[in-house]
Parts: sequence; structure tokens; C-alpha cells
Amino acid sequence: MRRSGEPLGWAALAAALAVTVSPTAMAQTTQPVAASAEEETDRVLLEADELIDDQNARTITAQGNVNVRYQGRTLRADRLVYDLNSGTIRAIGNVEIALEDGSVTYANEVEADEAMNVGAATELRARLGQSGTLAARAALRHGEGESELRNVIYTSCPICTTGDRPPTWSLRARRAIQDRESRTISYQGAVLEVAGVPVLYLPYIAHPDPSIERASGFLPPEIGRNRRLGSFYGQPYFWAISPYSDLTASLRVHGNVNPLVGLEYRRRFWSGMLEIDTTFTQEELFDGDGDRLGDEQFRHSVFAEGLFRINNDWNWGFGVENAYDDQYLRRYDLDGAAERRGPYIGQDTRLISQLFGIGQTPNSYASVAFASVQGLRETDNSELLPLILPYLQTDHIFHVPGIGGQLRVASNTVALVRENEDTLDLPDFQGSNARFSLGATWRRDMIFGPGVVVSPFAQARGDVFHVETADEDYETFSRGLGMAGTEISWPFMRPGERFDLVVEPVVMAAWASQDAEDPRIRNEDSLSFELDDSNLFRPNAAPNYDIWEPGARVSAGLRATARARSGESASLMFGRRWREEQADGFTETNNLGGETSDWVGAAQVDLGSNLGASARFRLADDTLEMQRIDLGVRAAVGRFSVTGRYFNIDESIAPPDAPTEQLTGRVGIDLARGWRMQAGLTRDLDSDINLRQEIRAIYEDDCTFLEIAYTRTETQRGTIGPDEGIQIRIGLRSLGVFGGS
Repeated sequence: MRRSGEPLGWAALAAALAVTVSPTAMAQTTQPVAASAEEETDRVLLEADELIDDQNARTITAQGNVNVRYQGRTLRADRLVYDLNSGTIRAIGNVEIALEDGSVTYANEVEADEAMNVGAATELRARLGQSGTLAARAALRHGEGESELRNVIYTSCPICTTGDRPPTWSLRARRAIQDRESRTISYQGAVLEVAGVPVLYLPYIAHPDPSIERASGFLPPEIGRNRRLGSFYGQPYFWAISPYSDLTASLRVHGNVNPLVGLEYRRRFWSGMLEIDTTFTQEELFDGDGDRLGDEQFRHSVFAEGLFRINNDWNWGFGVENAYDDQYLRRYDLDGAAERRGPYIGQDTRLISQLFGIGQTPNSYASVAFASVQGLRETDNSELLPLILPYLQTDHIFHVPGIGGQLRVASNTVALVRENEDTLDLPDFQGSNARFSLGATWRRDMIFGPGVVVSPFAQARGDVFHVETADEDYETFSRGLGMAGTEISWPFMRPGERFDLVVEPVVMAAWASQDAEDPRIRNEDSLSFELDDSNLFRPNAAPNYDIWEPGARVSAGLRATARARSGESASLMFGRRWREEQADGFTETNNLGGETSDWVGAAQVDLGSNLGASARFRLADDTLEMQRIDLGVRAAVGRFSVTGRYFNIDESIAPPDAPTEQLTGRVGIDLARGWRMQAGLTRDLDSDINLRQEIRAIYEDDCTFLEIAYTRTETQRGTIGPDEGIQIRIGLRSLGVFGGS
């Protein structure tokens, strides 16, 4: 037996422990890693049932439950042989190598020399990250940071333990290289197999180690075809600049038009984040068939946002949205519009750029914003869309001693700046204007007798206006407003064995000051609103500041809710509003054109995951004819699922150029073994035009996603008319999505 004080070939043993395709370090982090209290040493701990020193053969053999620990790594084997002549160590039989990150590699045999730059393993099997599985006939370690794998297979699908069913997909290659520094695995002569059947030969392919969150390299391409662009291929490249920043550059080439370049930069800071997404091209205008029009020019889009923390109560940020022309985004099928980049959200036809600051505490709120709007409708006039310089609001809540309740003190300031060249010829001059408002609202909730809830309220507000009444001619004036009233509700509850029922009649009555109208005040902030179930009991029907609902008003309605013990529920709300007088800014369109509003209501039924419906409606005050209905339904039976929405509004109350009747539906069918079909339709019933129709075939399991989609639109906007296209997307877990995001 060899004495324990004599050295083994620990360098070779360390090399043996390093022969693995598992990562040798955890994924990068933006936080510094603190040093361990106990520094790692080169000491190796060896445990075995028996240690044999063969002086003649010059070998040292450890056998029986061999367990070796070295710098956080562990090697287990049936037998370990150290050859003093060659300076090599061989681990034989049921070899298991566990690294410090928790990953485990299995092999039949592992061998390394004392130089620690060459190692080998046979019948290697390794788990990469949370999903990847790799197996190789042999592995050869070249130096400190590279291993060569031969006859290798990789997949992120679950492996059938019985071996009678291949994984959904796998990569097979005769040779692969694992680079531990870049933490990538590259394959030469790879074949993509689906269900064990070869479908695609790839001379070269590489992907990051699945255990890391991000690594530089080419991303899966975007592939598709439509009428405008023709066949297109987009190839993005991801550059992990640092643990805190990255850049994605993409080039998309089209069959009909010039290429499009995209750049997306992201960076994290200690106090916030920054993201910039831009595209550009050199191209002429082109129509829905890809036919070029006009002159070739540099065209672009920019979407950017940033959000940063000032302290525990305050943040500041910005949002940028800009497109070269009205049709640029739609022409190239670009996303980015109608996303939140600050307190104000644009639309696909209105882009908003803003600079803002927001502060909030448990009892107060304040915000300031500077904004501009880019209109993408053909009828938009950029001179009429104002610059907001600035929009400022504050709110503070006080608890009132003595009388109780809450007192809300709020201020609102806005300045709208317009260029006047295109407004001088309009019937109603639209120039720059500003307003400052300061008000206080008090409300208290009290319960009397058998559960009657009485909530008195009062409001006082003063407004100061600075209005451009003619070109460079300004006037300053003010107005004072006041309102008082109460809301009374009496909820009745009937608990039951199967469900609980709550019925609550509600009445709101208020009186507001007169003489709020002034022909010099332009309605800028309450152009589009409607009295419905969501705001029926709001004391002032106008949602903002420029217009005011004068005189007396009463809203009455009924709210009812039934909730079953098993989770099903149903609710109903129904009511209307009576007003003393008419006022400017209140029309039939917003349901406040006369002394009585139409009846408004909403109903909802939720019977679980298989059936649900909701409806919001408006009925004529005298005839109860349907003026507006928005109906949605969802249902699922067995393998079938259906969702639908129907919208209808009477032409007499519809906004100009708005659709009055529209139907949207989607049907899904679950087929066998992960396959499903979907069909969707959005139809304008007024013009009998399909706004959008699509058919999708989808396969999905734990590691694979496949979608074949056909879409068609028949809408016309500017020179971009009806279009149709087909796209195929293939998602392989840990490798990415081929064909789109």
C-alpha cells in the first residue's frame, strides 16, 4: 500500500476532472462576485475502498467507490489508475464528473496526463444547463479552453428512457468543438433530424452553451414572403458588448425592393435602462405590389426609450417614436408603434415622443412631461398637432380632521404650441394656448342604518387660460367652478349554499356651477369620450378640464353580482343619467347630447375555462333600440375552442369615418400529438371587406415549435393596398426561432 504522504499526479487528476462538455463557470452577472472566505487550494481529497501501490508496474490504483474532490469538482469512478511511467491517470467504469455549477458529465472512461493540456473521454454524456443534452463517442481536450467532440449528438428535448423513441429534434455531427472561453459549441458537417429522420444538412452551425444567458453570435434568420416585399431573408447578429449592454444588427434583403438595415442597442445602468431600435434604407416609395414610385431617398424609423431612478420617489425617462413617412412602418411590416415608452402611449397611427419625470409617495403624485405627436393618417396636418410644453399635474391626499373623509388637492398645467401657417385659413383659428388649474375635492363614505352607504362630496376649482385668439394675439382670462353632491348605495347580500348574490342600487346626485362656457376656450383634452357603464356615476361627465358639465344631474343604476362557491361568476350593471341642461362639448356621440342619456349597461358571465361571455351596450332612452353593443364570447369543447367579438354602433352616434359594424372570430382545433390548427377572421360588415384573415398550422411540444401561417388583408391605406403572405417559423429550444420572433 502507498503511504498517504507521497504525492499522486494531481495535475493529471485535475486535467481528468476538466474533460467535460459542461461549462466551467456560471453565467455572467452584472454584480461583482465576493471572494470566498476560504481560498481554494490545489489539495485533492481522494477516498476509496482500497489503494494499491504496485512498485513493479509503477502504478497506483484506487478502487471501489472512488471519490475525488478538487477545487469544487468531484469525480466518482469504479477504479482510478495512476501510471508513474507515463504520468497519466485513468478513471474507469461509471465515471461521473460533477462541476461546481451543479452540472454532471458521465463517461465510461476518462484519461489525462500531468501536463494538464490533454485529456480524453469515451462514451461521454452531459447535461448542459437546464435543457440541453449532449452525447459523444469520444472527447479530446486541447489545452485549457477547448474540447473536441467526435460523433456527437445534441438535443434540448426530453430523452426517452426506454430508447424506443427518438427526440423530436436533434443535431448530429461527426465533429464538434466546445470553446470554454466564448462558451459556444460549433458543429462541422451537422444534420438536423426530426423524429429521427434527417431533414437538413448544415456544413457549419454554432450555438451558445445553454447554461449561459447571452453570447455573441448569429441569431436565427427571419424568412417569409408577401406581395409588397416579395421573398425576404433577414439575418440578425447579436453582440454581447458587456454584461450590461448589447447590440443586435440585422440585414433584411427583399426580392422586390432594396435591403433594410436594423440596429437595436440596449444598456442597463445602475439607476435604469436605455434601449434604441432603428431601421433605415435607401429606397423609392413602392405600392402594395412592390412597384417603385418617385425618387430614391434615405428612409428610416427610430424607437427609443429610457427610464432612470433619481431617488426612491422620483424617476425620469424619455420615449422617442419617429418614422420617415406615414406608410414606412406598414410598408416594411415593422413593429414598435403603440408600445408604452412613458406615461403616454401612442397608436399605430399616432407616434408620441416624450420627456418626463414622475414622483409618487403614499399620499402624493406628481408628473411633468414634454411631448410631440407625429400623425400617420393621410388626413393629419402636422401643423395642427401641437407640441406639449409642458404637461404638469400634481395630486396630494389629506385626511380631514373633524369632518372626516379625504381631501384631494390637484393642479394641472398644460401649454400647447402650434405653428400658425396652416391654421390661419381655417374657419376656427387654432393657435397656441395654455391653462393652469387648481382644485380641491372632498369625499367621505359613511354607513347608516341597515347598511346604506352615503358618500357626500364637494369640489372647487379655478382655471386660468392664456389663449392665442388670432395670429400673435393672446388673451388671458379665468373662471371659477364648483360642485357638490352625494352618492347613495344600498347593497343587499344573500349568501347561499352554492352561490352568493349581491344586489346594489346606486344613485348619484350633484349640482355644478353655471357659466363655465366661454367661446375663447377650445376643447383640447375632451374630444373623444362617452358616458357608459364605466363612468355613469362620475359627478362630472367631462373626463378632463377644458369642458364642464353645468347644472344639476342625477345618475341611477343597479349593480348585481353572483359568485358560486366553485368559482363561477356573473355580474350585471344597468342605469342612466338625467341632466338639467345642455352644454357645449356634450353631444349625442358621447351620450350627453340632451337632458337624458341613453341607457347603458354591462354584463359578464364566467363559467370557467370552457365558457365565458361579456357584453357592453347602450339602449335608446325612449325606444330602447340598440345604439351600441360590444359582445365577446369564448368557448371550448373537447378539442375545439372558439373566441369571437361583435361590435355594432348606430350611424347617428358613430364618430366620422369610424367603422360601425365589425366581427372578429377565431377557431382552434387540437389535433393529435402536439398539432393544432387555427383560423381567424376580422370582417368589416359595413363594407363587406375582410380586414384580416389567417390560417395557421402549429406544432408544439417541450422543445419544439413549428408554425406555418397564411395571412391576407384587404385594406387600403395610401399606396399600400391588399396584401397576402406566408411565413414559416421553426423554434428549437436553446437554438432559437427560425423565421421570425
